[in-house]
Amino acid sequence: MIRKGFSLTLSSALRVLQVHNEYYSGFGGEDTVAGLEADLLRRNGHDVERLIVSTTELKGAGPLRMASAALGAVWSVRGYSVLKKAVAAFSPDVIHVHNPFPLLSPSIFWAAKDAGVPIVQTLHNFRITCANALLFRDGKSCQQCVGRFPWPALQHRCYRGSMAQTAIVACMNVVHRWIGTFTSRVDAYIVLAEFSKEIALRSGLPEEKVFVKPNFVVKQAEISRQRKPQAIFVGRLYREKGVHLLLDAWKMAQSAGRIPADGRLIVMGDGPERSSLEQQYRSDSGIVWCGVQPPDRVMEAVATSRMLAIPSLCYENCPMVVLEAFSAGTPVIAPDHGPFPAMVSHQKNGLLFTPGDIPTLADALAIGMSAEENTWLDWSEAARTKYLADYTEQLGYERLITIYKQAIARRAD
Repeated sequence: MIRKGFSLTLSSALRVLQVHNEYYSGFGGEDTVAGLEADLLRRNGHDVERLIVSTTELKGAGPLRMASAALGAVWSVRGYSVLKKAVAAFSPDVIHVHNPFPLLSPSIFWAAKDAGVPIVQTLHNFRITCANALLFRDGKSCQQCVGRFPWPALQHRCYRGSMAQTAIVACMNVVHRWIGTFTSRVDAYIVLAEFSKEIALRSGLPEEKVFVKPNFVVKQAEISRQRKPQAIFVGRLYREKGVHLLLDAWKMAQSAGRIPADGRLIVMGDGPERSSLEQQYRSDSGIVWCGVQPPDRVMEAVATSRMLAIPSLCYENCPMVVLEAFSAGTPVIAPDHGPFPAMVSHQKNGLLFTPGDIPTLADALAIGMSAEENTWLDWSEAARTKYLADYTEQLGYERLITIYKQAIARRAD
């Protein structure tokens, strides 16, 4: 399908087939980034076709359908077929996969290779080496399966607490590692941080195929110097996101008189932790529960807050909310692990704390909320500088096209 004599530049119009398995019908960071990249390519004159499936089709499915889906996660006949049909109908210059799990499976990489089309995959998470994709177990980060046979995952039932479901994911990784899918059928991998690249290389991916391309911000917030005396959390309220630690740390700093009397903690988002946490802290008027809000409301709240707090127990990858905060000149409080130390420079564009440690998180909240104005303005300016240096839309576009160029050249050789 590659056009003979095709020489790719930033201005060359491409036909891009984007492939993505949504988890919750458009909800989540991976879904957001896939949509943003499709729009970015179209705005720059490229022709984009999207092949989207969603796990919502499994809701209410019977035992036979679920069994079929489980086996299909290892090798999906449907995924192979629909990819071949999409290629035949669209004739893409490159295929960009954002997530093949669970309905499409790595069989799509074989379909692309058989059709002669270069293929790029973005590794939004750590599924290629971790059954639950988070490198997270028992309330803390875990790398026991990286580059190894996934015995620990099976032992601890890391995927949804199920031995059977964990075995399916482990089988998918082991089989495709053994038959060379990940090393020979994909032309380029996109990872979102240097930390993620290190995990990918330890997982066995060829270094020459792994490229770092962070996420990007399309619509930056208006920069406001008139900040409210508040810190804000934005995200899903799951245990691994560490919201319970944030609330405990806020209470600790508040009880010690280290938070201004009018200080507030804004919690934006929803999830299984919300009900119990909201009940636990219902008497604290300084904690404001906002639930899920439209993007414009989120950005307004981030841009008028003094600090953004991201207390994750898991490593994360390249959280969009951090990039959005930087674009608005909002300093960030983050754990000192995973990709965060490369994003947040302590007391320069934010504050780092010991992962999972309530006292050091309380210290960071207290320092951030009570910092002198000149100090905070320096942090704010550095946050904005970090955004301009690493996370703009133009940089995202240039990096993406460069990676496509590498993939096309590799397949043409």
